[in-house]
Amino acid sequence: MLQVKYNILNKYYSYILLYIFFFWITLSACPAGQDQAGSYHCVTQYENGSINWTTGKITAVGKAFPDGKMQTSNEWIQGAARADANRGVIKILKGLKLSTAQRVEEYAAQSDIILAGIEKTARDAVILKQYYTSALAVEMTIETSIFGGFLQLVLPEDIRQIHKISPDTLLKKMDMNTDGNTNGLSTGLIIDARGLEFEPVLNPAIVSEQGHDMYSSVFISREFAVQKGVCKYYCSMEQALNDRRVGNNPLIFKGLRKEGKENTSIVINMADYRLLEKKPERHVFLKECRVIIVMD
Repeated sequence: MLQVKYNILNKYYSYILLYIFFFWITLSACPAGQDQAGSYHCVTQYENGSINWTTGKITAVGKAFPDGKMQTSNEWIQGAARADANRGVIKILKGLKLSTAQRVEEYAAQSDIILAGIEKTARDAVILKQYYTSALAVEMTIETSIFGGFLQLVLPEDIRQIHKISPDTLLKKMDMNTDGNTNGLSTGLIIDARGLEFEPVLNPAIVSEQGHDMYSSVFISREFAVQKGVCKYYCSMEQALNDRRVGNNPLIFKGLRKEGKENTSIVINMADYRLLEKKPERHVFLKECRVIIVMD
């Protein structure tokens, strides 16, 4: 009888161990910090951090170690790790590309106000996690966003506030909070840049084969660019189509190539350019930055 109970118990524990093993395998199959829902996000990795171009979030990791020559408190080590993480955020922000060959660092060098704003963006980052190693070192991960104050500082001044677009009836038809019926109107723009090896920038430009501006600062209202970004990046066409940003009837144009300084512009064929020009509602969805760029 005891032998039978032992066999049953042993079998029970074997099932538990098998379940734990498969659960561990499932977790190991996903990259650290990226779940199934985020697998379509476009992320640029750096040495001590990353920027998620889909969510606009920047994360950075800071580390600090006890000083062997002097007694250090936990508070000091935590503060040193936070300072290191802040430096990581600042480095990522300064390294981001604008719409030309200029990077944020070069643009910010012209103004102490912008530099101070970048530092504030890092200070305002929230702590996602922190832990101590066996050597009493601290590793801290912080997160902040490019939306809001940072974009207000670095976006070109020629992106101005557009107060009103007529006719008013067009705006009512374009309201995304209604029952979803767009009456045949286009509700946004998706640019398929897959295969172009296009690198995300803060203020991309879309032009026709003959050099006509299709999407640039003159079409954008600063309010929306600052709060939502000039565009949104995805690494999945399916997810882009399901994003409310472009509504339920977006135009979809295929990018032919990239050009401009550091290849920050995407070229579209003339047929698509003419189609966009025939859409009066474009003034609404371009103004509100209802634009998504899909990359590899």
